[in-house]
Amino acid sequence: MLEKVLSYNFLGIDSFIVEVEVDISNGLPYFNIVGLGDITINESKERIRSGLKNMGYMLEPRKITVNLTPANIRKYGSHFDLPIAIGILSGMKLINDFNGKLAEYIILGELSLTGEVRRADGVIAAAILAKEKGFKGIIIPEDNIEEAAIIDGIDIVAVKNIRDVANFFESGKKRNRRKVDIIKFREYEKIDIVDIKGQEKAKRALEISASGGHNIIFVGSPGSGKSMLAKRMITILPEMSDKEKIETTKIYSLAGELSNKKPLILERPFRSPHHTATISSILGGGRVPRPGEVSLANNGILFFDEYTEFKGEVIQALREVLEKKEISIIRQSKKVVFPSNIIFIAAANPCFCGNLFEEDMCVCTPYDIRRYSKRLIGPVIDRIDLYVEMKRLSEEEMLSKEKGETSAEIRERVKKAREIQRKRFGNDRLNSDMSIEEIEKYCKIDSDGEKIVREAIRKLKLSMRTYHKILKIARTIADMDGREKIEKIDLLEAINYRK
Repeated sequence: MLEKVLSYNFLGIDSFIVEVEVDISNGLPYFNIVGLGDITINESKERIRSGLKNMGYMLEPRKITVNLTPANIRKYGSHFDLPIAIGILSGMKLINDFNGKLAEYIILGELSLTGEVRRADGVIAAAILAKEKGFKGIIIPEDNIEEAAIIDGIDIVAVKNIRDVANFFESGKKRNRRKVDIIKFREYEKIDIVDIKGQEKAKRALEISASGGHNIIFVGSPGSGKSMLAKRMITILPEMSDKEKIETTKIYSLAGELSNKKPLILERPFRSPHHTATISSILGGGRVPRPGEVSLANNGILFFDEYTEFKGEVIQALREVLEKKEISIIRQSKKVVFPSNIIFIAAANPCFCGNLFEEDMCVCTPYDIRRYSKRLIGPVIDRIDLYVEMKRLSEEEMLSKEKGETSAEIRERVKKAREIQRKRFGNDRLNSDMSIEEIEKYCKIDSDGEKIVREAIRKLKLSMRTYHKILKIARTIADMDGREKIEKIDLLEAINYRK
């Protein structure tokens, strides 16, 4: 007797249907799984045997062969436990599949030895796949119901154990899907940019970065507020769209970073890896390719505090991410691509002691300063749009009672600037994403502006890439101030943010 059960697997963030074929035949009792399954899938045989036995299903001593197709693609994960178990039960006629419902649902879930169905990774990806392929629904662990419920238009059948799945196919009854409120409070409203005194130039640069999606680096003395500013960037960004929430949740689901307390990603992510992090944890990878920090920060912020302390190989590897907005990983002749649409923020000291910008406080020698400054140049810094130097606050600034603008006020201006860009490009792209052709079309400058740029190129020894970045920043500044054309004041401010 041959039965087919549908499940799924993923390659990067791309999902595909896996047919779980279960053949029950006479012969010596044997249980074999073929189809390029990893060790987790091979070990599932013992989980399935014990789970079925402890649920009260007595299996006949038959020859059981399971095939996972397509057979030429490596399969990963413990979520194949449940579909294999259901295929065996159906093949042995221990459950009845009325009206062919088995072919209408994608099934996934890990089994415990008691037959309970445990949480699985990548459930939202499976729900999206089921909807795209026209299936009626998915059968998932109950712990994953809130994660899957964000996808409308398909049945979400949440089960606690194998018996629940059997009851569903025999009776058609399913547990009601929980309603998930997509609009929730902003977690980051606990902090506000109004908390930061002074540093008006740095705040202005942060607003430009948020408005146009530009990468930014703060170089300044310890205690000048670099990290505080970076953490408050998230409070001035617009809320994520439903599309961005689903995309980001999908990445976190595949990475196994969702839980009952955090079933969905509703706020823009802010990722701040330690400078000792490995290149694989930053970029992603592993035997089973998993997203790294650059992808977990997708649609949000990636922050490198103590930028100069990160390993050289990590810094160099960022070039592809900042340029292409994605990261490619090659595993077993397969190319896996994870999105990395991020705003990159870096913070660094200006010298080894950190006090170069403070009068009579730096203890570094000229040689030390030159040696340290080499860490703040190179191809990655050349891809960072805004360079901001910061000093500690003066006594008057520290004791001032004057309050600055709130994050909510700045966020409204950022939204207006992004709306101008949305109308310009006809999609959600920002000024930082402009191609050379688009720069020539939307960043035209007059004769006075050309004189300013020529002088900057000559004095600052600007590269072509840097010149284009200046034009992009000037375009964003003009958008923020509601100007259709780039003016002299926009170019001067943009040049002011170059090293």
